[in-house]
Amino acid sequence: MIDLTGYKLTFDDEFNARSISLTGAGTTWRDTRAQWLGDAFSDVGFGTSSFVDPGSGYDPFSVSQGVLSITAVPDRTPFGVPGAWESGLITTQGHFSQIYGYFEIRADFSNLPGAWEAFWLLPDHPIPDPAGAGHWQELDVVENYGVNDTAIFSGIHTTDPAPNQNWQALLQVASLIPNPAGYHTYGMNWGPNQISFYIDGQLIGTRATPSDMHGPMYLIADLATQPPASVGGVPITAYIDYIRVYSSDPNALAVVHDTVSSPDGYDPGLYGAQAASQTSPPPTGSSTVIGTGPDRLVLKISEDAYLGDALYTVSVDGVQIGGTLTAHASHAAGQDELIMVQGDWAQGDHTVLVRFLNDRWDGTSQSDRNLYVDGATYNGVNDAAGAIGNAVGQSFLFTDKSGGTTTPPPTTPSPPPPTGSSTMIGTGPDQLVLKISEDAYLGDALYTVSVDGVQIGGTLTAHASHAAGQDELITVHGDWVPGDHTVLVHFVNDRWDGTPQTDRNLYVDQATYNEAVVRGGAIGSAVGQTFIFHDLL
Repeated sequence: MIDLTGYKLTFDDEFNARSISLTGAGTTWRDTRAQWLGDAFSDVGFGTSSFVDPGSGYDPFSVSQGVLSITAVPDRTPFGVPGAWESGLITTQGHFSQIYGYFEIRADFSNLPGAWEAFWLLPDHPIPDPAGAGHWQELDVVENYGVNDTAIFSGIHTTDPAPNQNWQALLQVASLIPNPAGYHTYGMNWGPNQISFYIDGQLIGTRATPSDMHGPMYLIADLATQPPASVGGVPITAYIDYIRVYSSDPNALAVVHDTVSSPDGYDPGLYGAQAASQTSPPPTGSSTVIGTGPDRLVLKISEDAYLGDALYTVSVDGVQIGGTLTAHASHAAGQDELIMVQGDWAQGDHTVLVRFLNDRWDGTSQSDRNLYVDGATYNGVNDAAGAIGNAVGQSFLFTDKSGGTTTPPPTTPSPPPPTGSSTMIGTGPDQLVLKISEDAYLGDALYTVSVDGVQIGGTLTAHASHAAGQDELITVHGDWVPGDHTVLVHFVNDRWDGTPQTDRNLYVDQATYNEAVVRGGAIGSAVGQTFIFHDLL
């Protein structure tokens, strides 16, 4: 049995609830890979499958009795690669990643022909193949092929030339399972010198850690398909009981295991009980990790939850990290929850904005929804904190003294799209259409769109030139009830520098809701522009 004494449980999804969305905003998992989007609701996939979001018209995911099921079916929606099977993938890309540690999945894989399940890791920052031979970095904890489900494969993909001269011998680990049916655990212990693979806690093989395998990596679990297809188009289903990650880093932030015992016989005392107890959890037992990188800004958050929980976002130097977050810890009860913001920030001062999205007052102190930053530490050093008493938020500075690398600038696609280019966010039959343009001084304008205090989609980048009379269309989908709804287009990275020629700006040139015109205008501050649309149906 693998010994995880001294390890902390740093990521844990027991699938007691569903937390999956298109972009991962506000959820544990996203169901598309950012660099492999095929259309509005699908990831191009691999094998003979595409990975689709439920907005496509087919939902491949189901959560029941603590198990996530992913079901692949023959092509049935207009999304994804035409003719491909439609299935599901979940990834923590952009939300959770880790360097080194023990990574484990407990799953019941399919033995139907065509099934191809995997639990694997990809790097936050891939290193180009210096030889140009088509190699990359990837860690495969487990791959299962339904056509031969007694054999389980694990392996490493690296750009190092020597191991690739004999990939199967030097980088792959294969094992036969005497009784493959039902649930098994598949694990990988990744260290700076050695990577070890496990089935049901038993070591099945080790490989040397390649030279390009020393940076944080995020998680992916999926059910793909490949020839031969399942006989007669019979759906293929994979079942996942949990996915857990542990770290031996003494500075790692531990999460609390949400089960004491499990009907499948899993004893957390053998794996993670010691780990979870090494860090005192907040009273609510809640911690969340957003962003990626070696630096850690830790916020203690609480709320007054009048008529609903407080919603907020976290930005560093004008760039939002993660999606919309929801506070749960009671300020009145002295509770806190920990939000660990990961990044790789350069030396010097950096500005944090914790932005309160849904402030509410209603006239008395007893009818006041509020949000609090009760404490903030950066790499273990205390920084300023306090209550957030308005709809804008709270800003404070932290100072990096470690000499890290400069935060990578936001990606700027090139060339800019022409007038009339279109982006879709959200799901549902109602359509709010925004015409967006910008003055792009020293970089494009970044912004988010929220309806009734809930952010839809991720951070968007403007491209159309306001001076040239261009616009791009942002179609915000939803299913809103009759009545008034408040839209906030939040300008993330306003810049002035003293003159009209050194002014980065963002414009909502027009807005329509289900084809009815809503008044728009320029956004001239870092807060944004709010307007109201009215739903009649």
